[in-house]
Amino acid sequence: MTLFLNGNQLAVDSEQGQRVLTAAHSAGTRVECRCRMPTPEMYIAATAGRFIVKRMPGTGPDHAIECPSFLPPEELSGLAQVQASAITEDPDDGTTTLKLGFPLRKNSEGRTAPEMTGGKATEAKIAPRKLTITSVLHFLWHEADLGKWYPKMDGKRFWGVIHYALRRAAAAKIVKGQDLSRILYVPEYFKPGDKAEIAARRNRIFANLRPVGRGATPFGLVVAEYKGMERTAHGARFTFKHAPDCAFFADADLAKKFENVFGDQLRFLEAMGSGHAILIASFLIAKAGYPVLHEIGMMLVTENWIPFEGLRELDVLNALTEQYRAFQKQLRFNLPADAPIASAVLLDTADPIALFVADNPDDAGALALLTKGSEESRYVSWCWFDDGPMSPFPDRGASPSSLHSRIPEGGAVEAPTTTPIKSVNEVSPDEE
Repeated sequence: MTLFLNGNQLAVDSEQGQRVLTAAHSAGTRVECRCRMPTPEMYIAATAGRFIVKRMPGTGPDHAIECPSFLPPEELSGLAQVQASAITEDPDDGTTTLKLGFPLRKNSEGRTAPEMTGGKATEAKIAPRKLTITSVLHFLWHEADLGKWYPKMDGKRFWGVIHYALRRAAAAKIVKGQDLSRILYVPEYFKPGDKAEIAARRNRIFANLRPVGRGATPFGLVVAEYKGMERTAHGARFTFKHAPDCAFFADADLAKKFENVFGDQLRFLEAMGSGHAILIASFLIAKAGYPVLHEIGMMLVTENWIPFEGLRELDVLNALTEQYRAFQKQLRFNLPADAPIASAVLLDTADPIALFVADNPDDAGALALLTKGSEESRYVSWCWFDDGPMSPFPDRGASPSSLHSRIPEGGAVEAPTTTPIKSVNEVSPDEE
């Protein structure tokens, strides 16, 4: 990614670059990314006391595939459904507003505070889309670029990297009129020698969640790696990795629902012997000072922290990683489980190639939707729809012409999944 501002090359992280960005931000000047022609514009935003350069909304596909700012088209994931409705970016001030479909406060009588409706409806219109709690986790993972994988990342992703990326992703995000980073708790990489300092930083976030006077009790959000749940006399005690000195509590009802909803996923993770369960939850601080969970979502990720939904998708992600491929994982956001999305997009080919995977090849209805989605994709598609072994992936540097792709009636681009491509056993690290 080569950035230019007012015709001059820009080094964002240098002191001079920060001074230039400060002035440009005040003037509302746009930055050019010269990864390709015509050059995509980018905007300047502030995060963690520094200025950064971000792609303009909806311009991810306009960047070159090798550019860090490249993103596959939103319609290949669930992002298209919520972008510009539940997720609204403002390039002028660098903020992103998230509309939530769950509460962030509880009134003094103990009931969840209702959404303000603004009075009796006077129009017939579609209700605005709002993010579920799991969708917020998908958004933070997406915004932190944690769904993107390059071979050079192997062995370099650990919880310290995840924590930093998520905290940075939360900066300048507005929820219910307040800064998300102010109420978001992501446990730090735990070091016993830094226990007191870590607890002090956590307590500063918890202090923002105490009610003022007799007003509503605010909720915070926690994103952490799930460790375990123990039944107690009054409910359950949840523990998270990297937070050994901070247990979260839940009433018996929520604990039972948690087991019913996520039990199968957790048992699947145990059977795998690797990977992580990432939990997101809203919580409040009880009068005694301990956190109490209110609503919970979960996402499974590989040992490299790449999200996955089912066994076949996991097989594809593992094969891509073992073959030293670069790819972008696609996320579901608000879409239901049977809605067709690409599982991933290859980033080391001449042009992006969308990978579609059928979780259950015997589900005719879901398969028809997925087939239609792959045929209508603006990119060449690699598909694994039957119950046989997956076909080899397209070679690095492959283009649609090398895959014998065709333009069917209607203009959609597709490639046959049986194209004879190099066997997976012939790919070596030396080819990266």
